[in-house]
Amino acid sequence: MLTTATPIIDQLISDSLKETDEASLRAKYSEQDEFVIVDEFLPLEVLSRWELELARLKPHVHRNYLPGHKKGGSVAYQTMNALAPSITRVYHSAPLLGFLRRVVGAEVNECPSSDPHRCALYAYTEEGDHMGWHYDTSYYKDRRWTVLVGFKDESSSHLLCLLHTRNSDRDVVNLELQIKPGTLVIFNGDKVYHAVSPLKKGESRYIVSMQYVTTGKMNPFMRFISNMKDAVAYFGLRGVFGKGRLR
Repeated sequence: MLTTATPIIDQLISDSLKETDEASLRAKYSEQDEFVIVDEFLPLEVLSRWELELARLKPHVHRNYLPGHKKGGSVAYQTMNALAPSITRVYHSAPLLGFLRRVVGAEVNECPSSDPHRCALYAYTEEGDHMGWHYDTSYYKDRRWTVLVGFKDESSSHLLCLLHTRNSDRDVVNLELQIKPGTLVIFNGDKVYHAVSPLKKGESRYIVSMQYVTTGKMNPFMRFISNMKDAVAYFGLRGVFGKGRLR
């Protein structure tokens, strides 16, 4: 979806890139086994637009509770694109895509338009909301990256990460991160073991998750498995299979 915000947001991201040390980020991404943090990357003007759109998204948050794995809410791409175009515009931003390609050193592309997880909102709003330890296992035939974007955080909850868990030549690095608004966390989800610590009473935390791939190829059976996982663990059957989508 192209909106009147498109050139403005693209220009704001381009301006932010002028202040970014890409060489240093590339080195850190490689040294940390495909993981890097870009502090406060998105400017306040973009986040202000997101804040206005959050009110429209809140009634559409689909909550899930899977004992031993996760508790929280989420909004799928199709609803995001209809109600929060400034958020999905960042996902589609050509300057951001070029930046990601340079940092990870690969041909990064958007996920297929049918993927409800390509750009999603994670809403942690109730006591005990959390995400258990996991890898972002990809059902695509090629590589996939996760980009978490700090949005609105009024909590003591943290993103917990273990780096080098699949690298026998390195000691495991344990990170506990509070993602500030506008900060990017870029990583290969097949390599970084991560979780979100539980929310306390009266707290809230909103994060935008963006997914990118190389070619986006996936066989039909794995697409079904991926969709069922998203339906059960994140967006609900209506959110994934179409009847609940906003157009």
